[in-house]
Amino acid sequence: MIRKVLFGILGVLGLGLAQQTTLTFYYPVGVAGPLARFIEGYVNEFEKRNPNIKVNTVFGGNYEENQAKVVASIRAGNPPDTAILLSQQLYTLLAMDAIESFDAYMAKDNDLKQAVQDFFPAFMMNSKLEGKVYSLPFQRSTPILYYNKEAFREAGLDPEKPPQTWDELVEYAKRLTKRDSSGQVQRYGVAIPTEDRSTWLLEALTIQAGGLLYDPAGQGCRVLVETEPVRKAMQFKADLARKYGVSPEGVIAWGSTPGDFAAGKVAMIYHSTGSLGFIRNNARFPFGTAFQPKLVRYGVPTGGANFYLFKGSDPAKRDATLRFIKFMTGPELQAQWSLDSGYVAARRASWNLPLMRDYAQKWPQALVAREQLAYAKAELPVYSLQQVKDIIAEAEQAVVLGRKDVREATKEAQRRVNEALKPFCTR
Repeated sequence: MIRKVLFGILGVLGLGLAQQTTLTFYYPVGVAGPLARFIEGYVNEFEKRNPNIKVNTVFGGNYEENQAKVVASIRAGNPPDTAILLSQQLYTLLAMDAIESFDAYMAKDNDLKQAVQDFFPAFMMNSKLEGKVYSLPFQRSTPILYYNKEAFREAGLDPEKPPQTWDELVEYAKRLTKRDSSGQVQRYGVAIPTEDRSTWLLEALTIQAGGLLYDPAGQGCRVLVETEPVRKAMQFKADLARKYGVSPEGVIAWGSTPGDFAAGKVAMIYHSTGSLGFIRNNARFPFGTAFQPKLVRYGVPTGGANFYLFKGSDPAKRDATLRFIKFMTGPELQAQWSLDSGYVAARRASWNLPLMRDYAQKWPQALVAREQLAYAKAELPVYSLQQVKDIIAEAEQAVVLGRKDVREATKEAQRRVNEALKPFCTR
């Protein structure tokens, strides 16, 4: 009788879970700091709680490098069981027939269904298509303004009143830019990175100028480069350095900008909330965070990456894969991840936990990115994502470096983007 009961229990739990299951998991790190170490620690904790599941982690580098490695594994016929990729990669992955939706699993798993309902709606904008859920948020963000309160005081500015408009940003930056007796800049007023393969901060400026970099009804096929808001966004970035002299000349690297801020080389920066942990641990001065200033409206794109499920991976591993994803996206771990990194805890339930309430009280800077979600838009959702972003980023750099007039640059970029989308969007 005891033996029958035992076998009955094992049958309910699933005999497969009594055996060792090995998962493959790719992940990126998109900001400065020891974030890979944190993620590896979470994986180790999951394995301790689930001794029958082994997770082989593959650190893929930055977002673009990680995407390339995952795509290579898919084309080689050996896709990972799960991976963290940019939320905006949805159309590209669907075009490859590489991913499956979570819907069939949600129908059988109430915990998974409740998790999807608990994510902030803004973070689900890039996760859904035609009513189906294709990815679950993990390392999610909005770009925010960081500012040096000590530098504000030195310049006669109120450290509790960051700039709210583009005009104010320029005026503040002029006062914050510090030169020595020979005219050499010792501290710039502001830095907005112009990374060569990203459109994220350009999207933010475009939203603030009243536009969008895409047509929301375009089904991944309509990118709007040749528009006045995009031209204003590109020109504003160029003017900060070349007209006003308050920002470094040339291309400003994404990766080094938080370090320059923490070192006091620049007084204000536009960067991911995911850099909050690095800045918190490295800045030797009081700093604040704020909404990014507006031209006609507040607004930013959401950012960051989500968990995906891949076709072609072993279906016998699905239960273990979903258990791992639910652990990594659960309220408790999302709260800890926010504390460790600065990324926004993507679950609303996370913010009700004592751990998160204590953190927010000690570091109110962490609340800005969450509050900015009320003004957030989906990040550029488009086919052939990286090719499109490369084209737009190249045009932006040409304007920032003074190599092309903004109208010429956006016109040429629009033509090239349209060509890049033709294979996916000709109906």
